[in-house]
Amino acid sequence: AAANPERSTNYELGTKWNLFDQKLLATAALFQITKDDVMESVGDAYSQLGTLNTGKNRVRGIEFGLSGNLTQKWSAQFSATFMESEILRAFTANQVGKVLSNFADDQAFLQLRYQANAKFSLGGALTWSSEMYAGQPDTAAGFSTSTGEYSYEVPGYTTVDVFANYEFTEKLKLRLNVGNVFDRNYYLAAYRSGSFTYIGDARNA
Repeated sequence: AAANPERSTNYELGTKWNLFDQKLLATAALFQITKDDVMESVGDAYSQLGTLNTGKNRVRGIEFGLSGNLTQKWSAQFSATFMESEILRAFTANQVGKVLSNFADDQAFLQLRYQANAKFSLGGALTWSSEMYAGQPDTAAGFSTSTGEYSYEVPGYTTVDVFANYEFTEKLKLRLNVGNVFDRNYYLAAYRSGSFTYIGDARNA
């Protein structure tokens, strides 16, 4: 039989505030995202049944943001999101109630920029993500019934980036970006209970 398209239903309630004579914009939002008819690969290596519209999951959360000028020379961008994920329906019944695989509940980002003069600016950014759990895309994280715990945890991480800009003329500008300054090893996702893992970018410029 032909597959149905996946469906997403989103609800959001938000607010925005201009602070300090409109120098800073503060935002906050409550949200819920529900995905239905999610495609799941069902069966096992010995009895592959195919990919079916058997999944449903939901994410609820709250997001905060702040952006604008702290002083004449300092500006900032900040965001933080706190979420909960849950499998609502699955081909494998014991996956219901589990968290989404490769989904970090909490995330934050902070960037500070210093405008030294009209030509030169520099700054840095910090990105933080909480832990997540391995599994197949859009399905429950792998879970061990014998231990009562998720099979493989992908650790949370923090990375730091820096940048600098110099404007020689209106037509010539120099920009330097250095990502993951401290060359930290970190992981973005893991599949098949952790035996297949995506690693984040090493230091780069």
